[in-house]
Amino acid sequence: MNSSVKINDHEQWMELEQEVGKEPPGEMENYPSGQATAAMTELKRGNSQAMISFFELYYAPLCYFAERLVHNRPAAEDIVEDSFMKLWKKHSDFESIQNIKAFLYITTRNACLNYVKQVQRDSASKKEIAYLSAGKEDFVLNAMIRSEVLREIYQAIEKLPAQSKKVFKMSVLDNMKNQEIAAELSVSIHTVKNQKMRAMQLLRMNLLRKKAL
Repeated sequence: MNSSVKINDHEQWMELEQEVGKEPPGEMENYPSGQATAAMTELKRGNSQAMISFFELYYAPLCYFAERLVHNRPAAEDIVEDSFMKLWKKHSDFESIQNIKAFLYITTRNACLNYVKQVQRDSASKKEIAYLSAGKEDFVLNAMIRSEVLREIYQAIEKLPAQSKKVFKMSVLDNMKNQEIAAELSVSIHTVKNQKMRAMQLLRMNLLRKKAL
């Protein structure tokens, strides 16, 4: 990556940071520093497995972020996948994980704005274009922050005990009722309620513990 690209990305990220009033939500914070450095090194070498690691880390929050802007899940997924393709084409240009994260969010944001403009041109409406392109970065920043928070919650869910995790996902993510969960898992409704309560308690403890670090 040439120096002008790095400076522009950094300046855009710093503008986002100043408007939020705090540092952008973390990078590979759950990775040991040595592992994060190794992932960066392998990505620069063109190791596809390293690329897959970054994809798995950022795909879900980026899709959430993009969907908040374009209000279309398939379009959001296409935009995010295209952002990762652009990242892969420039894999040797990045010097830090923060550079990668900034590139992904900025590239996705710009593609979303272009998508909205095209949709609005097709419908002969300019209202949303004006809102998104007239310096209304608060909406973009809030969507980005929510997507990062969502990623932390998903990571915490994956650390739950197997049965609690299964019950919690069926209840919260799949919107199933207690009776439906009990029937699906061949357990009592009382067991379902206990597992949900246990999951909530563990999630709360894990997220509070992480916040305190």
